[in-house]
Amino acid sequence: MTIQVSVLIWTVICFLLLMAILHFLLFKPVLQMMDRRREHIRSAKAKKAQYARMAEEYAAVLEKSRADRLAQQQKELKSELERLRADNRTLLATANETRLRKVDEYSVKAEADCARLLTLLSEQADELAVSFAQSLTK
Repeated sequence: MTIQVSVLIWTVICFLLLMAILHFLLFKPVLQMMDRRREHIRSAKAKKAQYARMAEEYAAVLEKSRADRLAQQQKELKSELERLRADNRTLLATANETRLRKVDEYSVKAEADCARLLTLLSEQADELAVSFAQSLTK
């Protein structure tokens, strides 16, 4: 087995030619595609981080808005409660006045009825006394 220099030279030339063709047609486009892909992934990571920050900011704003709305609702409920308590006090005062007025009316009626009954009883007692005295004198 002898080494032929011409075959060796042609093999090296073909190999170098094949490497040059593969470099321009395969390796260079593949490396460019991989670089573009790397840049796309880097960009996507940056956007993801940016969107995460935006989501955190939005969550903070949303939480503040909820807290403000809750505080406003609590304030409105407190004022409504105070208004209802004032209405309740007014209604109680009115009911108390009405009750006292009715008690006074019934007291006056009861006193008038008592006086009338006492007068009636007194008259009946006088009639009985007269009738008894007449029956004794007979």
